[in-house]
Amino acid sequence: MAELTASPVLQFFDNNGNPLAGGKLYTYFAGTTSSQVTYSDASGSSANTNPIILDSRGECEMFLIAGRTYKFVLKTSTDSTIWTVDNVKSLGDMASQTSSNVSITGGSISGVTITGTITGNVTGNVTGNVTGNVTGNISGGTVSGSSYNGGQLAGMRNKIINGDMSISQRGTSFAAIVSGTYALDRWVYGAVTGAVATITQQSDAPSNNEFQYSLRYAVTTADASIAAGELALVQQLIEGYNVRDLIGRTFTLSFWVRSAKTGIHCVAFRNNGTDRAYVAEYTVNAANTWEYKTITVTNGLITAGTWDWVSGIGLRVSFCLAAGANWQITSNSWQVGNYVATSNQVNVLDTVGNIFAITGVQIEVGSVATPFEHRLYGCEMELCQRYYEKSYELASTPGSSTNTNKGSFNVGAAANAVWRWTQNYRISKRAAATFTIYSTTGATSNVRLNNASDLAVNLEDAGENACSIYVSRNAGLSDFWWWQWTASAEL
Repeated sequence: MAELTASPVLQFFDNNGNPLAGGKLYTYFAGTTSSQVTYSDASGSSANTNPIILDSRGECEMFLIAGRTYKFVLKTSTDSTIWTVDNVKSLGDMASQTSSNVSITGGSISGVTITGTITGNVTGNVTGNVTGNVTGNISGGTVSGSSYNGGQLAGMRNKIINGDMSISQRGTSFAAIVSGTYALDRWVYGAVTGAVATITQQSDAPSNNEFQYSLRYAVTTADASIAAGELALVQQLIEGYNVRDLIGRTFTLSFWVRSAKTGIHCVAFRNNGTDRAYVAEYTVNAANTWEYKTITVTNGLITAGTWDWVSGIGLRVSFCLAAGANWQITSNSWQVGNYVATSNQVNVLDTVGNIFAITGVQIEVGSVATPFEHRLYGCEMELCQRYYEKSYELASTPGSSTNTNKGSFNVGAAANAVWRWTQNYRISKRAAATFTIYSTTGATSNVRLNNASDLAVNLEDAGENACSIYVSRNAGLSDFWWWQWTASAEL
């Protein structure tokens, strides 16, 4: 008995997408050139010719024998092969068909809808919609669609804030920077060394025009011999809330780097308690040349040790510049202790003028480094302001003398009055902030009185959203006070 195929009328096309009028469809036993019969009716009483000659629309009627496995060869009317399909099995209703070891060589398939599971490999282009799950790797090409890269599924995947180094609220140059100082937003310097360096926000970036800025570390006093306890690093401390989804999940770090030193450099991932560390190596191949690097941490973060999965330090991502023996360990596994490098780490600090620069830093779930996630500038700024915010304009360094964006407060006449007011933040902070108030002249812990002199003030109850300011004063008529401020809740 013949078995119905996907459609009682099939249409075939040439390589230009035109109906294959007069074309020939040969039907064989799978894996052979031995002819196998098909039928033009569901009852199996009328056998097709072999080859089947297609009509002027490139169509034919074809029914298969139940349980048989076929090979089909489609040719033009002049016997030029268009495609070959092998190991096609007829099992009845197409909704329940399965097949294994099916190969399609040459040509293309169009106008086909597949509902269900496909297990195996697809090599080539798939044009159309895929509804459901894709499990496995997609490589060697581009995945385009509204759900990928340009859509919501791609949003907010980067755990690093200010990875493109575009925001630097505190200033753009930090000479003789000391350990524990934040330079560009969310990036903090850590060191135990006699070396002296300047960190700057630079317009130097990879030549692909994707990035406009980089963080640059430049040595101004060298440390050519690194003692066992010495180190230098640039790092980002990521809040626990933002990395707890990396527990047990493979993640990938990607970044651009430029270093004066060729050879092995290291990146360390460390926990809140600095009692667990994972060190990875990467190689700089050419001095002072932008190079793209990726590092994958298989199985992600662990839970052993002291971690903070809420508003404290969840993960330290440390780019090492130099490290003595006390900070060294083997690579590519979680270790008990506080380590930032392997013994192969180069010494970037050994020569005055050496630089180390990074940009395009991204951490994301998965084993594949996807293109850098460029968030809207305003969004990135607000992410930074969760940890540090200022009243000054972006180009003005905190503590500078400026009236632009100042706060102001007018008071009337009162004898020995205590005046209080509240300074609200634009963005809620990670924790109760350290609030600093400045006169518009730049004097700390002061306001500007009547634009004539500085007046000392007091602070109280600084929190996640605001700080209270007060002053005792026998005010005159129409006194007014001006001020600027910063609020820091850095990790």
